[in-house]
Amino acid sequence: MEFLYDDNPIVACSSGNTSNCAIAVIRFSGFNNLNIFSKFLSIPVAKIKPRKAHFCDLIYEDQLIDQVVAVFFKGPNSYNGENVLELSVHGNVLNVDRILDLFINNAGFRLAYPGEFSYRALKNKKLNLSQVEGLDLLLNANSNFSLQQGFSLMSGSLQKSYLDLHEKYLNHRSSVELSIDFLEDIGEQEGNRQLFESFSNLMKSINKLCDRIKGDSAKLLNPEIVLVGQPNSGKSTFFNALLGEERSIVTNIAGTTRDFISETVHLEGVNFRLIDTAGIRNSEDAIEMEGVKRALDLVANSFLKVLLVNPFEFNAKYFEILNGIQFDHIFITHSDLTGYELAIKNLLETESFLVLLSNSNLVESANSPYDKGFGHGQKVTGPMGAEKAGPMGAEKTGPMGAKKTGPMGAKKTGPMGAEKTGPMGAEKAGPMGAEKTGPMGAKKTGPMGAKKTGPMGAEKTGPMGAEKASPMEGKNSNFNGLDISKEFEISNYNLIGDVQFCSLKIGLDNVVSILSQQASRKYSNAASEEPILLKRHKQKIFEIAKEVDQYGQLLEEESDISIISSELNNIGHCISELIGIVSPDDVLHNIFDNFCIGK
Repeated sequence: MEFLYDDNPIVACSSGNTSNCAIAVIRFSGFNNLNIFSKFLSIPVAKIKPRKAHFCDLIYEDQLIDQVVAVFFKGPNSYNGENVLELSVHGNVLNVDRILDLFINNAGFRLAYPGEFSYRALKNKKLNLSQVEGLDLLLNANSNFSLQQGFSLMSGSLQKSYLDLHEKYLNHRSSVELSIDFLEDIGEQEGNRQLFESFSNLMKSINKLCDRIKGDSAKLLNPEIVLVGQPNSGKSTFFNALLGEERSIVTNIAGTTRDFISETVHLEGVNFRLIDTAGIRNSEDAIEMEGVKRALDLVANSFLKVLLVNPFEFNAKYFEILNGIQFDHIFITHSDLTGYELAIKNLLETESFLVLLSNSNLVESANSPYDKGFGHGQKVTGPMGAEKAGPMGAEKTGPMGAKKTGPMGAKKTGPMGAEKTGPMGAEKAGPMGAEKTGPMGAKKTGPMGAKKTGPMGAEKTGPMGAEKASPMEGKNSNFNGLDISKEFEISNYNLIGDVQFCSLKIGLDNVVSILSQQASRKYSNAASEEPILLKRHKQKIFEIAKEVDQYGQLLEEESDISIISSELNNIGHCISELIGIVSPDDVLHNIFDNFCIGK
């Protein structure tokens, strides 16, 4: 940073310098007195009072440049401790540039570097290092949580935790020095008590901070939602729906998206980077395969991982490529098409897809058909139902899952039959039958029936026979009220609510709402633990914890208090860097590189 040791007067536009606006603020700093502005302002500079707004003309060589409002902040009672003048000017970009050039070419000012005003505030002890970092976080925040932590750092509340750690360190440091110089006065027992008690307090303080750096909280600063899937799974349609505009090209041609496309989407108070990736498949096109590689890298490191699956078009081996990724949500699309029931049946027979679901924790393990021993005849059901079933079958079953079945009835049947059945009814029926039924109704029915039913099977029923039921509502059905006309039994799979059967044509608003709510919920849950977001702070806290742990072992094993005192200095140095007492130049470079010009 060239400006570290430069005290020359500086000027910059602090607002409105990238596009036309009503008012732009131009800020000057580092000048000795207001006399430098005497030939540019229409009022005598001696009449300009600190912290008072003065309306006047901006002139040069008898030419009117603009009409402005001038506010003077006399150092050291200013933002950065220097004399500061702010001019509110008309916000046309050309006008702003003209005024900046005027003072750079004719008044000895130079254009400020990014963050230079704040650096001078740090140098003049108007801000500490954590407050500067909080300002950086505040200015670049993309969520309410980031804003709040930025304010927390600026106001000093997070800094108080760091200062508490520093105080605990100083107390322990005092105990060590006391044991060196005054052990004979206080006695060895009292000296050891104070030594270990103060160290215990130091440990508690650092452990509290360590709890706040667990996990990958860096993703909260720039959270990404990545959509991934095979070609024609609906990623681009979903991407456009979330954005509310036709940003990504949607066609029936596989491989339309070869590279990723990203846009910012605002969901529930958080700005997410939404990414539409290339379809996962093998291709002879080197460009498309590079897009697939990038897609896998992006989703692996994203905040919210979303998989879209077209059950009509999928390749089982590509699910194996994705099995190392834990997806947050899976949308099984195209439910509006004819044959969706059979397509789902085929998808749920695909072992690599079931393994992917299991690896992503998107299935309940209690009755999972792809739990341990999947495909080896354990006592769980396949999608059409059977005791002692493999992925889709049953021990000694027919196609619909019954032992010794007739054309319409069955003795000891699976889900579509019943013991001692008539043509349409059943006594002691399975999931689709009923005890003591009439031709179309049922008393005490299974999942699709109801007690005291009418023609379609329920008192106070919806069209599919449940009290206050939605068409596809039921345990583990996961349709969540989406507009789906198919009626088939999938309850045996125990999929959790983060797997959705949906259409991206019918009920698209519901699909968008579901993902928006989940993204917001995951972000809120992560933010509720109050993680520390800044990378430098996390690294330094980890370094301090490591030093404290090593020092604790030394304290237990070493009897020479002089060696203990020497090792303790390493902890003190790390804590000083955390709270900004020691500020290496590389730290300052990293901080101020993020600042905008004029701040």
